[in-house]
Amino acid sequence: MQKIKKMNARHVYLIRGASAANSPFFESEEDCRFFLKLADHYLQAYLSINCFQNNRDGWAMIITTKSAEDIKQAYKLRRADSKKCKKECEYSEVWRILSEQIRILLSTYVKTTNQKTGRTGGKVRCNYERFLFESAQEALEMKVKLETQKYEQKQKRRRYRPAKKLHKLRKKLIRTSPFLSSAPLRIPEKVTELRLQCLDFGLFLGNVLRHLIKTTLNYHFPTITDHYPSKLALTAAL
Repeated sequence: MQKIKKMNARHVYLIRGASAANSPFFESEEDCRFFLKLADHYLQAYLSINCFQNNRDGWAMIITTKSAEDIKQAYKLRRADSKKCKKECEYSEVWRILSEQIRILLSTYVKTTNQKTGRTGGKVRCNYERFLFESAQEALEMKVKLETQKYEQKQKRRRYRPAKKLHKLRKKLIRTSPFLSSAPLRIPEKVTELRLQCLDFGLFLGNVLRHLIKTTLNYHFPTITDHYPSKLALTAAL
């Protein structure tokens, strides 16, 4: 995978965030549920979530961004309905719009959960990271890895380690909970039950995924011939 700074329309990415060392990002299953509902509220008009998994230190998603027209239209409608948005601060670039929406999602989650627990201060270790896949196979392998990851929330360093009673969850719960593993979310009935419109698991159909990987690479590495010869061969193979 290649780390990038700017996401664009109609591309596929892996995004992930990390929590502060002494503060687990998800305190409970309810926090995971709340995070996904916020994602549905703030992101469904801008992107689709193809895979979601929380982990010991944060969260990760494989996403597909929507068209530039859809993203800009949703952004204009949101700002038109808001009483706090300043006209002079409006963005026109797709990557800025996407970044702002994810920033709003994270800040809303942290503020709300802090109010609920009485905690103060930040909960995010650093800015969320963005990656692009170099092949369809890499994307499929990452999806499987996220779906099969066991959720055991504890820090390696003893001084930051949360209580096992609160954060070490039973394997049975991990297998059955749609909020602790993305594997159950693949079931269409479960997605319908959760009413999360941002969840879309149709991406990983071979031809669609290969095309998205190819266009994403071509966009981020337009001079692929000169600077990334290995990626040129890879793109041709796709």
